[in-house]
Amino acid sequence: MTALYIPAIASVAAAIVTAILRNLGMEKGRFAAKMASSMLFCLTAFWAAAQREEMNAQAALMLGALVLGMVGDVVLGLDLFVDEKYRRFIFVLGGAPFFLGHLLYIVLLLSYGDVQWHLIALLPIVPMFFLLLNRFELIKLDRLMLPLAVYGLVLGAMMLATLSLSARGGQLGRWMRFPGILFAVSDASLFMNMFGQGPLKKMRPVLSFTVMVPYYAAQGMFALAVGWL
Repeated sequence: MTALYIPAIASVAAAIVTAILRNLGMEKGRFAAKMASSMLFCLTAFWAAAQREEMNAQAALMLGALVLGMVGDVVLGLDLFVDEKYRRFIFVLGGAPFFLGHLLYIVLLLSYGDVQWHLIALLPIVPMFFLLLNRFELIKLDRLMLPLAVYGLVLGAMMLATLSLSARGGQLGRWMRFPGILFAVSDASLFMNMFGQGPLKKMRPVLSFTVMVPYYAAQGMFALAVGWL
């Protein structure tokens, strides 16, 4: 099982390279590194599945969610290869697999029935964050405000689901402490990077890292968890 950490760590390392290449404007290299990151966390997941004695519904759903994440990575990675007027379309198109993947994560994690209802206060945190940024004109969402608020609720549900499962303890519980939070950090950074105005535009080199590293760390944790679901 220890060998599984190698592709998971390599996925995060490739994500760091992706952020560096994006900041350098080396888009072909950035896209290749991002695809390598995604393939590595999928490799981790399928390797973990191969080591199981038998599959169950939770592990199968986790594999499906990870594959959807890779599909979303491919589509979103095309953003700077298309005309600027199509970039919002690419963003929405690439966001759809992520949305479905998040729903799969939530369903499988909550299927264990260990919901910590006091954590329900996490649900509105991300939408409120977007609303505040929009209110102070740090981001400009226009017609995307409602769909991103809904997406934010899903991210809150992810945090609720992962932290609830972490309360079980054990190996699986330890891995579930962080992925939901890391997803929220990554996606919030993505939206700030794409729609940021004023001071947030100057932060784009930093946001490149806060988008990529938390996301691939979270996917790596979910991939490793396939072995314990």
